[in-house]
Amino acid sequence: MTSVHRRPRIPLLSSLAPRAPFARLPRVATVSLPLAAATVLAHGLAGCAGPGKAAGGPDTGSYYEQSVSWKPCAQERDREVDRETDTSDTRAECGWLKVPYTYADPRKGELRLAVMRYRTRDQDHRAGSLVVNFGGPGESGLKQLTAYGPDGISKAGTRYDLVTFDPRGVGASSPVRCDDDRDPRRTGEDGTSRAGMADYLAAQEKALKRCRTEPGGVLRHVGTVNTARDMDVLRAALGEDRLHYLGYSYGSRLGAVYAHHFPGKVGRMVMDGVDEPAPDMKETTLAQTAAYHKALRHAVDTCTRKGDEDCVLGSDTDDAMEEIEEAFDELDEEPRDWPDGRRLDRDTAVAETMGLLRSRAGLPEVPNLLAALVHHVRPGESATMARAAAERADGKGTDGRYDNSDDALTAVNCADTAGRYRAEDVLDAYDDFVRASPVFGPSMAAGMALCTGWPGAGDDAARDVGAPGAPKILMHTSEYDPATPVGWLPRMARAVGPSAVTMTDPGGGHGVYGSADAACVNERIDAFLLDGTLPRDGTRCT
Repeated sequence: MTSVHRRPRIPLLSSLAPRAPFARLPRVATVSLPLAAATVLAHGLAGCAGPGKAAGGPDTGSYYEQSVSWKPCAQERDREVDRETDTSDTRAECGWLKVPYTYADPRKGELRLAVMRYRTRDQDHRAGSLVVNFGGPGESGLKQLTAYGPDGISKAGTRYDLVTFDPRGVGASSPVRCDDDRDPRRTGEDGTSRAGMADYLAAQEKALKRCRTEPGGVLRHVGTVNTARDMDVLRAALGEDRLHYLGYSYGSRLGAVYAHHFPGKVGRMVMDGVDEPAPDMKETTLAQTAAYHKALRHAVDTCTRKGDEDCVLGSDTDDAMEEIEEAFDELDEEPRDWPDGRRLDRDTAVAETMGLLRSRAGLPEVPNLLAALVHHVRPGESATMARAAAERADGKGTDGRYDNSDDALTAVNCADTAGRYRAEDVLDAYDDFVRASPVFGPSMAAGMALCTGWPGAGDDAARDVGAPGAPKILMHTSEYDPATPVGWLPRMARAVGPSAVTMTDPGGGHGVYGSADAACVNERIDAFLLDGTLPRDGTRCT
């Protein structure tokens, strides 16, 4: 997308992993519904049959015979790859991987996946390749690994080649694209009020019907099950017997689906910011709405406990929250003058507050941003940080262009669920969202109807994540994670089964492994990835 007037992304049902800088801010949680591909094979794909062939299924063995031809990313001529990696370290290498549109019938054609790696400097003690998915769904792996750099994911790069890819439908891999004018607000529609909801969703439905893919053909096959199968082809192309994997946010569900289909191929697998294993757009979005409010109150309480002299919001958390809620309501009626000549409306304030809440590094600035809204003073550095966070969450690059992450997120979510909510369903649930959060609820309510108007049916195959035959999988979520509520962690653990080992920490932020201020989390995950040492199940990392 090229428009700079898009509606700020409001969490729907998925979430993204950290982005650099600011503790690598993850994209706004956006309905991270695990969504299955339109065409799905029977279970047990590679666990029971030979490589690339499910029992009784079509032979895809030729895809498993590939190897990636790596070259410096700076020499890559693909325009999108060049854009995603233009600031990468000189060690970055890029390549391509071929996969079928659908594993159910490989004769229907194939597409290319863009892949990238940073080779570990210590090749003598190399532990293998660590494949990283940064969430979304819809996040460009190449763009995110570029932001992290070869040394940005704690100590993982000291022993592993860090490998990522743009999943099908994302970035440089046959990207899904929708109408540039899909933003209903550009036609004057209001997606935050009860009165404007029906017109807003009608405009969305009309816009979504014009979605397409480049070069075409993959739109019906972008779901999580097919992407999990792509990861197994990537594993083989990397020459690895097992997949060592790090999945942030939605990437945790992708990892769980992989473990379900390929339990015998799971290596050391880590999930950070663990997603809901069987999402429903209404219930998942409601849970996220409540989690954002919980994270907001925690940030306010952390400040007010310091007292009047040290907290710009005062010393009483309840009073401060009441004033904050009133300030956001006022933005509905009267947008505020803001730095850089901007006018700050409610949607923008919500998106920017969310961005700071998702970042460990951004959390200390939340009270300053809120105090500026409440007391009508200049927000200082907090406004710059918040705006940057929201723009990265919305897929805006340094060149001012938008990537296709928003469209890809919708495509995968809507492929992965058979459920569809209507405008009247949103209206019926609107008050539930406002009760869950007077601050965020009005903006998030429309998220439950993300797939209204999507040009294709979905299914629920990606909900199958049971992996009783897999080795231990380490799962972590922060207690005040706003995008993937900590209550989803035990749900995913139960769904995966005895392989799951869970860990929490008492902080905030979303997808914190690799953040400078997450020392305990980094140490425990590093110990597992590098040495195979697991924390005790249920560990609270302090």
